Amino acid sequence: MRGHNRPHVRPRLPGTDLPARGVPTAIIRRPARSATSSGPRPDHWVLEFEPARPARIEPLMGWTAGDDPFRGIRLVFPDRDSAVEFAERQDWRYVVLDDRPARPVPNPWRGHTAHRLHRGADAPGAHRIAGAPAPQAGHRLHRGAEAPGAFDLSRRRSPDGFDPVLEADIESFPASDPPAWTGTTIATRGGGA
Repeated sequence: MRGHNRPHVRPRLPGTDLPARGVPTAIIRRPARSATSSGPRPDHWVLEFEPARPARIEPLMGWTAGDDPFRGIRLVFPDRDSAVEFAERQDWRYVVLDDRPARPVPNPWRGHTAHRLHRGADAPGAHRIAGAPAPQAGHRLHRGAEAPGAFDLSRRRSPDGFDPVLEADIESFPASDPPAWTGTTIATRGGGA
């Protein structure tokens, strides 16, 4: 801190240049985060005075009241140094409640490549073995491409030049148009007209 923090002259009454005897110690602190908000803690610093007299409860309404003239004084400063400088300029005794260092917040995205799970050949340093046949299961069920009459799309073209993607594109309709057949059948009895 700068200065002696014990003025050699009487402190001044807040808001005036008049000397005062009973000015309590000023407390300089950073306010806590609001309990109703999940936002960050405020960056400004406040200067308040220690309570000089105890508060009393008003008997009719139950409010907390008091005759301490310094209770309602709260000065806001952008940083700690400006609050300390102001208190020293007014010749007030003060106490600075230092701010705790912020806890490091873990970043879930930092180092994600080191923690990524890889599948077999996708792992770093792995390579695919070319030409190895795919393993076959010993049951009667088989893949769609192995079914009779199915065309394996992993091959580029069939020997006769048939491309199933182009064929599906020609026969398909836009998604916004409904199909012509709705499943409703109209039948009449006899020769009705």
